[in-house]
Amino acid sequence: MLDIVVAFLIGTVFSAVCLWAGMKLTKVDGTFLSMLAIAALSSLAGLIPLPVVGWLASLIVMFVLISKWTDAEFWPDAVLMVVVADVVGILGGIFFAGLLAGA
Repeated sequence: MLDIVVAFLIGTVFSAVCLWAGMKLTKVDGTFLSMLAIAALSSLAGLIPLPVVGWLASLIVMFVLISKWTDAEFWPDAVLMVVVADVVGILGGIFFAGLLAGA
């Protein structure tokens, strides 16, 4: 059980860092604390055990909270911010995989 909690916390912090980087790169105004809360709440919404519903609920929660807690409009600011955050997350994952492969 502890490993699930630790994995959730690490994933939430990684997602928050990616959202924060996406926010900074797209010049959206917000705080890291709000990105951390958005990452945590959208991850919790994604735990709905139905096949497509969890993913969709997570995405809806993320976009609604980004629109409320930052100065981003849904289109194009919040969408671009999430796309950039996903690219940052992919690049970060490749970087960490390279670190682990080199060790």
